[in-house]
Amino acid sequence: MEAAAQGGERISSLQLLRRNRVKLVDELRDRIDWILDHALQIQLISEDDFEDVKYNPGPRRKVRALLDIIDCRGEAVADQFCSLFKKTKDVSEKETVSKEHSILIKKHKQVLSRRNEVMMYYNSRAGEKIHLSDQFINLLLVKGHHSLEFKRHELLSFGQNRIHLQKRNSEQMDIKPGQLFMQVNDKRAPNKTLVSGVAGIGKTVLLQKIVYDWANNQCFDNFEFVLQFTFRDLNLINKPTSFRNLVLKKNSHLSKALDSIFEAAEKLLIILDGFDEFKFCSSLDGDCFITDPNEDGELVDIIHSLLRGELLMGASVLLTSRPTATNYIPVETIDRFVIITGFSEKEIRNFFLKYYQDEELGHRMFQQVKENEFLFTLCFVPAFCYIVCSVLKENQGEAQKQPKTMTDIYSRYLSALLKHHSRAQATGGEHLTQTLRNLGRLAYSKLLQHNTLFYQHDLEAHQVEVNTLVNSFLDKTCVQEPECVESVFSFTHFTIQEFFAALHYMLEPEPFPDIMNVDTMNEYKMASGFLDIFQRFLSGLLSERNQALLSKQMKLDKTMKPESYCHWLLEGIKEHCENGSSILNLLHCLFEQQNDSLAERINPQNLRIHIGDNVLSPVDFSVLKYFLDMKIGDLEELDLTATNINSAALKNLQPYLHQCERLWCGENKLDFEAIKFLCELLRSSDYKLELLGLGWTDIGNNELRELCDALKDNKTLQELWIEGSNADYGGISGFTEIPSTNTTLKKVVLIGHCLQEEDLTKLSESLKPSNSGLLITGFSDDHDQWEGWCDWILQRCQLCDNEKLNHFLMKIFNEFLQNKTFMWMPQWCKELQQLLKDRIRKCKTEEIRNKLEKLKETISRHC
Repeated sequence: MEAAAQGGERISSLQLLRRNRVKLVDELRDRIDWILDHALQIQLISEDDFEDVKYNPGPRRKVRALLDIIDCRGEAVADQFCSLFKKTKDVSEKETVSKEHSILIKKHKQVLSRRNEVMMYYNSRAGEKIHLSDQFINLLLVKGHHSLEFKRHELLSFGQNRIHLQKRNSEQMDIKPGQLFMQVNDKRAPNKTLVSGVAGIGKTVLLQKIVYDWANNQCFDNFEFVLQFTFRDLNLINKPTSFRNLVLKKNSHLSKALDSIFEAAEKLLIILDGFDEFKFCSSLDGDCFITDPNEDGELVDIIHSLLRGELLMGASVLLTSRPTATNYIPVETIDRFVIITGFSEKEIRNFFLKYYQDEELGHRMFQQVKENEFLFTLCFVPAFCYIVCSVLKENQGEAQKQPKTMTDIYSRYLSALLKHHSRAQATGGEHLTQTLRNLGRLAYSKLLQHNTLFYQHDLEAHQVEVNTLVNSFLDKTCVQEPECVESVFSFTHFTIQEFFAALHYMLEPEPFPDIMNVDTMNEYKMASGFLDIFQRFLSGLLSERNQALLSKQMKLDKTMKPESYCHWLLEGIKEHCENGSSILNLLHCLFEQQNDSLAERINPQNLRIHIGDNVLSPVDFSVLKYFLDMKIGDLEELDLTATNINSAALKNLQPYLHQCERLWCGENKLDFEAIKFLCELLRSSDYKLELLGLGWTDIGNNELRELCDALKDNKTLQELWIEGSNADYGGISGFTEIPSTNTTLKKVVLIGHCLQEEDLTKLSESLKPSNSGLLITGFSDDHDQWEGWCDWILQRCQLCDNEKLNHFLMKIFNEFLQNKTFMWMPQWCKELQQLLKDRIRKCKTEEIRNKLEKLKETISRHC
């Protein structure tokens, strides 16, 4: 309040206070305590005055008492009081705004808490609610991204390695959900975090838990607002929109405050769940950026701009994805990579106890599953832990063989639901079969289109009638569209859709398109791993035991499909064994058959098993051992390149390496224990290794000394390839002593190591007496010396997917060859260029195509 001029006459502060006394009593009553405190601080009133006013009953009397004191103190005190009044008015306005902001935060938290407090299980009955706090079990998060070289969506990768991870001493073990955006090990706090994990591992539940905890003030208190999106919902956006509209679609209560929320972007967390389900996931490479949240643009550009920080700079982003799509995420935009690995053994036990709600029964069921390696491995994935519990509960007390494969579990799950449905509805097998045919046709067509969400008209097009059976497998949500409310459906889990798609293929005499047709397989990029789980389910469904199981509840036509499928599968395995192509998924399909007699029909001329470029799980090893136990021939070659193997994995395969002639273990981080185990093979007369590949395994001097010692008396190994180690002269010099006792070893290739020019000279001098060309520490013009290496590189490139191919060749040309050119290189480079030309022509992803073009230009300089 300031003294004012009125009619040309200046009004003093004292006069102003007297004239507005009644009004001031109303205005100051809610702020009298603040005014009193500050008036005392600036010595506007004495402590006695403060006490006299403070103990008046009621705020209005306090104001009058204070005004009386000011009135007695003269004009100077009145001026000071008016200034204080103005200040408190400004503070009050700010407090009002702050209070409204706090109320909005509280309301937003209440909304998100309500939305996330209940978990939905895959067959929850109507009205059944399972509170997150009752069922959620903490999930282990491992920091690291493994160069984003995940091999597509292998269902059981990572999660089953949980016990091994717990035993490792690694800083990667220390990240908990509440620490996802915290500073760790003195590194800058991340702004963009990617959580990756396989199907069913618990990514969505983890986000649900994070949002629920934030809404209840349990974590992430540095964020004022959390905005939660799923790519399933975002896929419904089919026209340009703005980020503001995306937010308001489910958060209309924020409409008045969005501008201030966007302005304080550093206090905002944006959650994007299920990137692998995004219909534009492979198109996240454009140069069109959205910088204003109110600007309309294509959905893919909005997502790209959020990740790049072009839109809402300073906002934090939490992104989840299956490994199958991580290669499409711009790696440079991510500050922290996290892998979610599923339950621990203790958490599996806890889940069983909670599920059965009977400690004795839960413990007994847990012990039963633990004795079955396959079932126990499945249970590391939370989604399948639930399905395993459901199946075991249904079959409790029945004399049935335990399920052996993933399809066995799903088939029994389906069989149990069909049994209940037929009892409740008195429905015949033909009606059930038709319902499943229609549901399977929907699953199949949408799977091939990469769609996980569908509308009512999609159900009608495939004649899917919503009933109690269909509701067991489909989730329904309602989405507000501009003109109406649309019902949107999805299978309760993506693997359920994959299972029903395989069921459709099994039931349909002539499925269209026929995914097992070679041309169709190429069109739908079967080799990319996109349909691996579908293929495994199909193989399991066409097995005799699951045909017999399902025929009890549904009508199955007698067809030649199982026989024709087995012929296709066995021919594929034979061909892949002979040419060394990647075979892991075919071995999984064979494992799903569980028919040992099929081994008699696999007669490859050579047994070369390539399962490289897959992060192998215990189930993968079980599948490999199942195949090797069939004893279809001597193991000529085993390629374990880039499989994340360790000493335990190698020891697991020890019985099968007796007749292995060529073993490739490159691109794995092998420690001393792993090298020590391989040296035991080299020392043993029972093993026939002729070639050992250890390129890019990060081994050092100690490991090389151990190898040198083992090779002194070895009588079988002819070639040893070790590209890119951490060794120097101290480790490599040991190979100069080998020729004196070993006449079998012809070639040791050690390129890309820590050697100086003087080291190379000393090595050459040391080997002169033996006149040996044994040790190769650099490239030369000798065509014969490098012909085999060139052939191996070319073979690896033919087997790699495009992303791996680019990574692999860039490493070779940038780290080893650089600008060097040798006589044997031009022809080899031309072959590589032709391979790249074919890949570029077939590649449908612009970002990867650009990488391959750049690689082709790099190689052309050596032609």
